Amino acid sequence: MRMALALAILMLTTTVAVGNSTTSAPSATLARLSGLSGQTFDIAFLQSLVPADEEAVEMAMTATLYADHPDLLRWNQDFVERENGQVRQTLSLLQAMGAGPAERRAGVATTSVKKLRTLRGSALERAYLPMLAAQLDQTSALARLASEKSSRPEVRALALQALKDGGGASAVLRGWLKAWY
Repeated sequence: MRMALALAILMLTTTVAVGNSTTSAPSATLARLSGLSGQTFDIAFLQSLVPADEEAVEMAMTATLYADHPDLLRWNQDFVERENGQVRQTLSLLQAMGAGPAERRAGVATTSVKKLRTLRGSALERAYLPMLAAQLDQTSALARLASEKSSRPEVRALALQALKDGGGASAVLRGWLKAWY
């Protein structure tokens, strides 16, 4: 268990390149969450999921508009539904704990979304597949931490599901990147 946590921290302390900018926000979030416990941890974890999931949805919706491969288009539709369901569940858990989201990214054109909106076809897919896979890996690292630290069974269950979904989705995306490009 400590080895998995150490690996997650190591993965997230490495700065991830996105376009011409870099982000170390996931490592900062992981470090901040690592120092929390109890309901404070649970709320902070859930609050970190909302913007990450909403940004992933915006990225997938953009890719759905401009990608070429039909398999990716169908996968994106399922992914958007699953992520939106996770956002609803996360918001419900936050509300039950007397909290709300700290940040929302539904409908927001983040740097990643803006970059994807400038691309079409194979150029979009070559940018989108690794970009979303990396974001899912970062979310999985946060979910792995929550599956070990959460004080609430329903938060642990959400984290375990996010970990399962994110890891599987990341593998699919990387597989397509390798097969197609």
